[in-house]
Amino acid sequence: MQVISNIDHLILIQVILIFLVGGAVKGLIGVGLPTVTLTLLSFIFDIKESISIILLPVIITNLYQMLNGKHLKQIIDDTKIFQISAVPTVFLGFYFLLLLKSDTILLILAIVLIYNSFLGLLKYEIKFKNYKSKYYQIFIGGLTGTVTGISGIYTMPFIFLLQSLQYPKNKAIQLMGLTFFLFACTQFLLFILYDLISFKILALSSIACIPILLGVYLGTVLRRNISENIFKMLFNLMLVFMGILLIIKTIF
Repeated sequence: MQVISNIDHLILIQVILIFLVGGAVKGLIGVGLPTVTLTLLSFIFDIKESISIILLPVIITNLYQMLNGKHLKQIIDDTKIFQISAVPTVFLGFYFLLLLKSDTILLILAIVLIYNSFLGLLKYEIKFKNYKSKYYQIFIGGLTGTVTGISGIYTMPFIFLLQSLQYPKNKAIQLMGLTFFLFACTQFLLFILYDLISFKILALSSIACIPILLGVYLGTVLRRNISENIFKMLFNLMLVFMGILLIIKTIF
């Protein structure tokens, strides 16, 4: 309780609102929690601190998402080479995270954010016929793990494998749950080993789980009343705008 009482009340309110929004986005479209929360938190905290704050909530929500389905065994069979390749390269990305200045990491985050959002706005899909090839999965896994380790964004270029698999929605969501759970656990372990997670951050992360659950519930309610396509368009426009703001922040 002493740690929680030492947290600035304004910061606490901002963190709660950020995770409420992130949870609502996840509840509405099934993804977006790390992207939204990390981007918004980076306007308040150092980018490395922001990544450490989101890890515990991401682990908990994606554990549920991974287990909530009937396709886990087949997903593992289809993507095991990708997962085995991606997780170790998170270590490589994390090494660059330690070396690079926060502004450089923020710039990388902004570029990945804008690129990913433009693909969403253009509804552009990149599909590979040889997606089950071990060489393709090793390549995509290695790149995704490295980008994840540096920026905390899990979707690039993992999204290309996801599009190539052409899974139905529920199966795709379960695959993302598995992948993001493994990534977040790996990051959490590395952040603990390098003393990048303090008791204050753990307290903030624990508190954040409550508004996330509320946000996910609100998102599922909104899903019945808002067109998912319209929301995705507005969501991607918002991310492009935030990416531009992050670039401006790093320059000035």
